Amino acid sequence: MTGRLLALLAIAGAPAIAAAQGASCDYGDREVMKVGFSGNHKFSGSELSQAIATQPTSWFRRTAGIGLGEKQCLDTLEVHRDALRIRIYYRLRGYYNTEVHDSVVELSAKAVQVRFAIDEGPPTIVDSVAIGGLDSIARRVPVQKPLLAFKGKVFSRVALQDAIDSAIVDLLDHGYPYVERPLTDFAVDSTAHRASISLTFFQRFHDEAGPLPAVPARISSVTIEDAGGPDSGEVDPETVRKLLFLRPGKIYSQEDIVSSQRELYSLELVRHMEITPLPDSEEQTDTLIAMRVSYAAAKPHTLRLGAGWATLDCLRAQGRYADRDVFGGAERFDFNARLSHLGLCTKEVKDDPLSQGVNYYVSGTLRLPTLFGPRNQPSITLFSERTSEYKAYLRITPIGGVLAFNRDLAPRGLLPGLPLTLTARVEYGRTEANPAVFCQLFNLCSPSDIDKLTQNDLLVVLGAGLSHSTTDNLLNATHGSQQHVEFRWGSAQQDSGAPSHWTRLLGDAGVYKTIGASVIAARLQIAGLFKPWGFQPATEFVPPEERLYAGGPNSVRGFAQNLLGPLVYIVDSLHIDSMPGSGGKTIYTVSPNSKVEQFSATGGNTQIVGTVEWRLTMPKPANALQLALFVDAGYVWNRGAVMDSAGHTVQVNFSDIKVTPGMGVRYFSIIGPIRVDFGYNGYGTGFGAAYYSGADQILRCVSPGNTFDRGIASTGETCPVTYKPSQSNSFFRRLTFNFSIGQAF
Repeated sequence: MTGRLLALLAIAGAPAIAAAQGASCDYGDREVMKVGFSGNHKFSGSELSQAIATQPTSWFRRTAGIGLGEKQCLDTLEVHRDALRIRIYYRLRGYYNTEVHDSVVELSAKAVQVRFAIDEGPPTIVDSVAIGGLDSIARRVPVQKPLLAFKGKVFSRVALQDAIDSAIVDLLDHGYPYVERPLTDFAVDSTAHRASISLTFFQRFHDEAGPLPAVPARISSVTIEDAGGPDSGEVDPETVRKLLFLRPGKIYSQEDIVSSQRELYSLELVRHMEITPLPDSEEQTDTLIAMRVSYAAAKPHTLRLGAGWATLDCLRAQGRYADRDVFGGAERFDFNARLSHLGLCTKEVKDDPLSQGVNYYVSGTLRLPTLFGPRNQPSITLFSERTSEYKAYLRITPIGGVLAFNRDLAPRGLLPGLPLTLTARVEYGRTEANPAVFCQLFNLCSPSDIDKLTQNDLLVVLGAGLSHSTTDNLLNATHGSQQHVEFRWGSAQQDSGAPSHWTRLLGDAGVYKTIGASVIAARLQIAGLFKPWGFQPATEFVPPEERLYAGGPNSVRGFAQNLLGPLVYIVDSLHIDSMPGSGGKTIYTVSPNSKVEQFSATGGNTQIVGTVEWRLTMPKPANALQLALFVDAGYVWNRGAVMDSAGHTVQVNFSDIKVTPGMGVRYFSIIGPIRVDFGYNGYGTGFGAAYYSGADQILRCVSPGNTFDRGIASTGETCPVTYKPSQSNSFFRRLTFNFSIGQAF
């Protein structure tokens, strides 16, 4: 009976191998165009398709009809085996009376459809659960609870094994290093559809006192050994000891061992590391365990160089030098340098005055991981930078500094990680933007006033960020989720010398799910700028670099970088009107024949961005390529600050959210996914405030509907957001091209 069951399980576990063997087609074989399931209610067709060998020809080959993609042909013997695999799939999940009938339907002389008709039958319910070997331990209640919960539920052996694995991990993390997999016995009455489960836990070492000792084992000592050879670096054993989560007197925990290894690997201090009990301490009655840590240190110095090209960065280069043991105590120093706009810029970048010149970032960071022990990593960074945001602003910082503190808040074994980051950032620099941006946002329109805003001054930002991720890959997630929340408090100087303050809140969440050869990814980001310590919208001075923007390769891809949201336009001509009864006012408006000389994003105090993306990996031999279809949606606006032509505050609702579909291609390279996306923008250029700058260099509001004498706004008034330039409606003009490295999120 046991041999027969093993044989059946071997057949059930071999669909991937069988599929690989049946992927090639011989002359005259019939092509499988579709595989269908009927009668399945408990498990979806996509779940069942992962358990069988017979697969249809790839969707791309069937749809495109040009011979590209993987072709699958019929193997009738494998189809019969697949029916058995489906039965075993159901059996392992509590359906012992499932019947499966396979059939092949001819679609043409060369093509077939494979069908599986399933009669699931009633589920088998667990009547009783008996657990032995845990009576003497204090944690028996939390360990037993998920196992006892099987009573009254469907008897799924797959779910039972997962619960057993969790119980073993719990015991290993709380002082029981020698626990083994429990003896498992179960009885199934397939006629009555009832089952009983019996589990007996034991240790590798035990005596008459019982399978598990009543007292958890504690660590008696930790021995550190440098096992590196001549090709290894040098790290003081005492430095390694400071970074370990293992301490004499602590209860033994497998999680502490894993965390210790993760800590030293993440700091790149070691290239190999083992943590094991000393052989002499592995006695059957021991509740004290001596641990040994053996490591081979990594080389202390590394230098990495790279170069590339991106739509808005143009030709770029970067380098990093790292010294992982500066003073002999795992103090790490990183020197980073980045250059962009080195050449090969697109016409859009060349035409943007703010994007002229080479951007740079140079920084030195000192990290002190042993100062406060593991889980706590303080660092200090000094930097200098020049960075431009396309059509938004140019930030020049001769000198700046950041104090940061990182700590993992995740309780042991509860979450894969919950890092908290606290930062204090101080910059001495200036921000340049289109003069119309300052005029529209801060009602400072004269050259002298704008000049005051662009002088070097202090910017102070305090921040706190909390992240959580269960994704499987940092650069190309295929399943799991990630969440990030961030709080920032800022202070900056105004032209009058009085500082302004604001707070910024941001929430970002993404989820990923693999379905066959494709991945469904979704993301939502919400952010807002507020007055300090409240939820009133920030309508006063907030520097352009701290405002919110949307649009671009990692946002709403139907809009160019930063151009979804409030805009200002500079036009080349104006029209003069006289307003009867206006008290002698002369009203300037946009000339019907005027052209836009410049336009810029002002940013907003409220942002919402969401996207759904379907990523389909191509079959071999083109499996380094991935096709993507996406729908992005979002909007950026100024709550409480946007005025219409009548001078009233504009109320924004969800109907104002812009939706842009698109498609793209990703190529998986050694540096990550290289991504090309085309987003379709059916809205054209957005409404904005229009300004004219004459020979006197005074900015005048010329938006339709303004009531300003000679276009000069009074204090506290803003130019109406009522101007929209004409634009071509051709299909290709509505496409926005994005080229970048890495997935959009």
